[in-house]
Amino acid sequence: MATEKLLKALVSGPAERLDEAIRRLILDREFHPLPASQLGGHRHSLSHQEGEDPYRPALDSAAALLAKLGIKPEFREFRDRGWTTENCAEYISGVSGAATRIITHRNAATSLADDDEELIARFEPFALLNVRLEELLEVSHMRLRFGKVDEELWDELRREAVDEYGAFIFRTGFADGKICCILLTLQGGVLREEERFVEYGFEPEDRPNAAGLTGVPAERMAELRAEAEAARKQAASLSAELAALAERERDEALSRWSWLKYMSEGFALRSYAGYDLDEFYLTGWLPEADGQSFKRAAEELGCVCSFEKPGRGELGRVPVKLKEGFWPRIFAPFVTMYGYPAYGEFDPRVFMVITYCLLFGVMFGDVGQGALLVLIGLYMVKKKGMWLGRILAAVGCSAVVFGFVYGSVFGNEHLLPGFKVLEGSGVMQILLVSAGGGVVLILISGVLNIITAFRQKNYRAALFSANGVTGVLFLGGIVGCAVADFGFSTSLLSSGPVWFVFALLLLSIWLGELLCHALGLAPKEHGHKTSTGMMLLEGFFELFEAFLSWLSNCLSFLRVGTYAICHAIMMLIVYSLSETSGGYSIIGLVFGNALVMLIESVLVCIQALRLEFYELFGRFYTGRGAPFEPVRVDYTAQIHRAA
Repeated sequence: MATEKLLKALVSGPAERLDEAIRRLILDREFHPLPASQLGGHRHSLSHQEGEDPYRPALDSAAALLAKLGIKPEFREFRDRGWTTENCAEYISGVSGAATRIITHRNAATSLADDDEELIARFEPFALLNVRLEELLEVSHMRLRFGKVDEELWDELRREAVDEYGAFIFRTGFADGKICCILLTLQGGVLREEERFVEYGFEPEDRPNAAGLTGVPAERMAELRAEAEAARKQAASLSAELAALAERERDEALSRWSWLKYMSEGFALRSYAGYDLDEFYLTGWLPEADGQSFKRAAEELGCVCSFEKPGRGELGRVPVKLKEGFWPRIFAPFVTMYGYPAYGEFDPRVFMVITYCLLFGVMFGDVGQGALLVLIGLYMVKKKGMWLGRILAAVGCSAVVFGFVYGSVFGNEHLLPGFKVLEGSGVMQILLVSAGGGVVLILISGVLNIITAFRQKNYRAALFSANGVTGVLFLGGIVGCAVADFGFSTSLLSSGPVWFVFALLLLSIWLGELLCHALGLAPKEHGHKTSTGMMLLEGFFELFEAFLSWLSNCLSFLRVGTYAICHAIMMLIVYSLSETSGGYSIIGLVFGNALVMLIESVLVCIQALRLEFYELFGRFYTGRGAPFEPVRVDYTAQIHRAA
């Protein structure tokens, strides 16, 4: 099944040992806790203790310290350090104070450098002036117009200003690739033609803000550059000092942060506990293999521990712990996309690895294109970390294998020997093989349903259902008889005894519920009993649905052969369009192969997934389970970095 067996644990002990029990039995182990409200019996009136987390203030301060030091949060060992919240808070306060002083001085130096560079930029348009800028800006007996002009228009603009009585224009600096200039005019309207200068390229600007613009621009710019450079060096030195502090305190800070996070999350788990006078109660799921070790740890704490195995009525509520492995992990995202397996259900991950790759290979068999899919998949896994890359690499390998079967290399079927889809009776053969393979997969799915139903003690589904023993025997028998009649000229389908057996099998599906009651295999009723008439009606509709399912599902697998035919036809078209008088166009072949790969790989992936979900999974897999989620402290939580 590729799933681990679980036990439900019930732990009780002295209330004062609760926090230690949470840490040793939940945080330090694989334990899926349940609220104490799910405890039955006389414990339905358990109380709950609430309170503020005593570790949260120190934990927040520790997170802020890591952000100041630029340290990425990660686990550091903290066992047997004998720490308390008080000495952790004292340590954090001391290191945080030192870091804050460094950061404050660094920010001040950086701010000074930024201000100086901003002021230098304001001086740039006046860099050519050899006068104190504040005196120029205070001129009142003449009118100053500030502006810019393109370099190629400067000479013409200057000649126009010289010819204009009472006006003088001179350069002050450069900005944005243009010449900055000042137009001086006499007061009193002599410049009634001032607007004419605009026609010669003069671009008027607002009078600059005089704040900070004092002294001779070139001298002030040199002073500001020196000051900014010194400030930048000071900021760099302080950054190095902060980095040294971070490196020196990294392990200690992370250890204390890890301890505080561990203690805080342990305190939060109190919400799962219930209290009855001076006793606490905890319950949850754990792997059966860890049962004895768990019980010993509980007894060492002075607690009482008992276990319960999942009952039939609990199967839908029991979490599922999947076994890890290379092959099951490949298609796990597709499986969980359908739903998580319920406890006791067959884990379909390995089944999907085999069947999905098989279906994909039949539909997309090509050595060259399959090899490219493998390379693309490996790149996606190694460079991008994408789970889809593992699936592409797996189906690419299958495509390569079936490419040798078809003798197809980048659509060329003349390089290798093999089964040629478009030659002779290849089309009919591939369709028959697809339908036959589909029937085999449907029968295998039925067998998996039988195994799962017996494990869950659902004898109705295991014995008398379309996907149970009777359904598998009927479908397998009728298909086997048809093959025998067609291939070996037998007359099984015209035999009365054979049809009598088929009729009995169908009748058992119809009367399945009644047969289970007669044989004592039906589950005990906890509520309203179903009448005999309703059982007969439900059985009839189930039988009718089974016929539709067998017919539609078997025909659906014809699509597998159809896609194989389409792939061969599309590549034939590519070679026909790329053919030239001297051979084949390389560009045409490359573009054609790329286009076919893109279109077909997407369509085949979707089609194979559809066949898995609708034709196979629905026969043995409900996907209504929930994952086993043991409590784990997340030591990789992201924090905001200090400015």
